[in-house]
Amino acid sequence: MRKHLGPNLAKGAAGFILGLVFWWALSSPYARLLASVSEPLIRATERPPVTRLIADGTNLTVDRDDFPRASPRPALLLMDLTANVILLTTLFSVTRKPLSDRNIPSFLLACLALVLVHVAAVLVNVQSIYALRLGPWSAQHYGPVARNFWGAAAHFYSVAGVFGAPFALWWLLRPSE
Repeated sequence: MRKHLGPNLAKGAAGFILGLVFWWALSSPYARLLASVSEPLIRATERPPVTRLIADGTNLTVDRDDFPRASPRPALLLMDLTANVILLTTLFSVTRKPLSDRNIPSFLLACLALVLVHVAAVLVNVQSIYALRLGPWSAQHYGPVARNFWGAAAHFYSVAGVFGAPFALWWLLRPSE
């Protein structure tokens, strides 16, 4: 086991650096992608559809047509929700042959699945903002059960899901040795 530790550490460090560069370089365009995919999903469940998601660098500003013009707009720091791509890249890089024709497609499929996880995280976090952070408006539009559900769901993702999702995807999609 010890003789394999050095190469695995080197591959893991290289995967970490590659994932970090990939995540950092693509965070701003990825924010626009997440906004364009998540907004229609949120609006599909609203009557009337009023939510607008505005990508501003790596932030996602949540706007509603029914917000007063002078009110502040809540925002999500997407880098907190999407940094798990670094972990996913690191996990796939420590396989026996990280650049094999079996590992790369599995990694790309895991990345695609992680996009779906990120869209779900955006949806949950927007609902959490609506349920908990808009003062009297939140209390008027969300009951106690809904407020607890959306708050707990957003908290769960930030504590466990952000780390658990890449591990689960790696475990399910990694090529067998």
